[in-house]
Amino acid sequence: MGSGSTRPNNADDKMIAAIERGDQDEFKDRKPPKNTDKKLIKAKEAKAEKARAKRDRLKALRLAAEEESKTK
Repeated sequence: MGSGSTRPNNADDKMIAAIERGDQDEFKDRKPPKNTDKKLIKAKEAKAEKARAKRDRLKALRLAAEEESKTK
């Protein structure tokens, strides 16, 4: 077998190896679980929607100003 046969292959094996080495604090999973905090997700969506609405209003205002300047 090659030299990689004893290396940990998944997150659980890596965590166990880190605990055995004594550096559990430094262990970080490459694929952490997704955040399922519904309140936080809704707050982010509301903030994004508010930003989109503000952008749309500013765009409409800018276009109206350009049209007004063309007519003068």
